[in-house]
Amino acid sequence: MPDLVGLNAAVAQDKLKRLGITTIKLGSGDENDTFVILPENWTVTKQSHKKGAKVALDELVVLTCTKQG
Repeated sequence: MPDLVGLNAAVAQDKLKRLGITTIKLGSGDENDTFVILPENWTVTKQSHKKGAKVALDELVVLTCTKQG
């Protein structure tokens, strides 16, 4: 599992897909914006698996994000 914290959510999602991980959920860490609609407008603040952890390709990966700007 790569370290995705601080990355644009769309970039983070693409990195995971390139590794073959396909079950990705983007969640909001913002009070006012509760749904991630356009990942390119969000930044990853937390990830469900630690950097360096082994993740099965079909395992759910949750990325918590905050809206930019």
